[in-house]
Amino acid sequence: MSGREVYVLGIDQGGTKTAAAVMRGDGFIVGQAVAKGAYFPTEGMECAVAAIQEAAEGALKNAAVGREDITLTVAGIGGIDWPGDDVLVKEALQKNHFPGEILACNDAVIAFYSGTMCSHGAVICAGTGMNGAFIDKEGGLFVYGDYMEEKAQGGSALARRAARKVFDAELGLCPPTELTNLFLRQAQITDVDALLKRYMTEETFRKELRFLVPQILMIAQYGDQVTCDLVYEFAEQIVDYIEAGFRRMKMRPEEEEIVLAGSVFKGANNPLTKRVIGQIGERFSGAKPVQAGYEPVVGACIMGMISLHMEPLEREKGIRESAAVLGLCRS
Repeated sequence: MSGREVYVLGIDQGGTKTAAAVMRGDGFIVGQAVAKGAYFPTEGMECAVAAIQEAAEGALKNAAVGREDITLTVAGIGGIDWPGDDVLVKEALQKNHFPGEILACNDAVIAFYSGTMCSHGAVICAGTGMNGAFIDKEGGLFVYGDYMEEKAQGGSALARRAARKVFDAELGLCPPTELTNLFLRQAQITDVDALLKRYMTEETFRKELRFLVPQILMIAQYGDQVTCDLVYEFAEQIVDYIEAGFRRMKMRPEEEEIVLAGSVFKGANNPLTKRVIGQIGERFSGAKPVQAGYEPVVGACIMGMISLHMEPLEREKGIRESAAVLGLCRS
């Protein structure tokens, strides 16, 4: 790596946004930018690459470096779910003259490195949906992708489950719950029958319910029993997936860090996070759960450093300080 400064270009693309960041060889993030999101399996590769191009160009401009200065591009892309998808993305980026060597992977993989600087371990990434990845000591990789069932799909699934508790409470299948008032306020109606009709007939309304996740978790934090039970059930299913991943990869949990990433795990007093961490402690003696400290695009850059055999722990101070300045730390 001698002879010129090393720069890593990190990309994080999901359906909501595409983020790019440039990390210098000493760990300092010297530029970042954001563009619209894209999902290439449904919107097409051309649309996805255009968003990546926009974010990357912005990050390079803000970093005051040229494409020719980039040693490695690490692209964590939502939609890389099947064998060969990574090759398709890499070829598309090469065709569009992306700089340096190119490493493409599912965005859950870069989320792992947003919580640890170790080269192996596990990650559960829960935002609107949910995914998980396991990386063993030999570099073997397993990404859950569509193995995770619909009722486990992150904030969207948690919100749908909460709505069902409202309907169960109306029927008398469970005790009354503060969730009822929350959902009625969101729908701006006063009748559960009308709420049920909107839920069953309006797809847009169902999708928007995911924005209620912070309030759902707050209701659990305040002790509403129905909501607490819901959150506990969801947490246990998450840990079931973690256990299955360790078993599939023949990894020893006590030797690994388990990164919890994504908006659903945010918050110091998040009851879902607390329950997941508690369950990990009960099931896997010695395993170390950690919350992601950075946005995934920083994880992409850290992954690049590891790929280049440049020890990220030696650059931790620069990573931490520059990420804080640029608003790339997770609260």
